[in-house]
Amino acid sequence: MIEGIPLTNLTAPALLGIAILLLLTGRIVPRSTLMDKIKEADRWRAAYEAEREARSTSDDQTAELLELAKTTNSFMSAVFSNVDKIRRSGESDAHTKT
Repeated sequence: MIEGIPLTNLTAPALLGIAILLLLTGRIVPRSTLMDKIKEADRWRAAYEAEREARSTSDDQTAELLELAKTTNSFMSAVFSNVDKIRRSGESDAHTKT
């Protein structure tokens, strides 16, 4: 914005006007505003990192639960397939003995 303007040749009111213009357009900000934005960015970064860590833990737990479900499914399938084989063969079950 001020490239090419010879700042040494400008008068004090012109330099003040440029400074006010830069302040109004947001090119320069007060230090307190900058520090507030830095603190806010740090809080959001910490929240993001905590969320990512929680998500990682959740993903690990989901993988473990999925593995447990697969094992349980395999066991139950094996048990019920053996029951069906026994019933088709005509042998008596342990529960039907008299």
